[in-house]
Amino acid sequence: MTNRLKPTLGTLHLWGIAVGLVISGEYFGWSYGWAVAGTLGFLVTTALIATLYTCFIFSFTELTTAIPHAGGPFAYSRRAFGETGGLIAGLATLIEFVFAPPAIAMAIGAYLNVQYPETEPEDCGGRRLSAVYDAEYSRRKTGGDV
Repeated sequence: MTNRLKPTLGTLHLWGIAVGLVISGEYFGWSYGWAVAGTLGFLVTTALIATLYTCFIFSFTELTTAIPHAGGPFAYSRRAFGETGGLIAGLATLIEFVFAPPAIAMAIGAYLNVQYPETEPEDCGGRRLSAVYDAEYSRRKTGGDV
């Protein structure tokens, strides 16, 4: 028995998840931010957040080369803070990836509801897309049919 991870997601799958996270987290929040902060305030905020994200990316890249482990935030927290820190970071990552796809689906459903008012956000994106995602994820993890 080997201790190697079996890749189940391809490049296209990871790209789709990343784009979905960005769209749901940033694109759908922009309208609210612009309405509250105005154009100049939103520009300053966007520049600050872009700087913080750039620092985060460089820090994360440095960690991935220093600690080459497939655990991501779990591995880094475990190395820095011990077993409890790793557990907390692992649970936070798990919660993020459990709740992100339904949030993405609801955001897409709300967007479609604006374009097509006769549809409900839960019907176009929320429940159905989440159910399909969960079924496909379970199928891939079990290696068979659900």
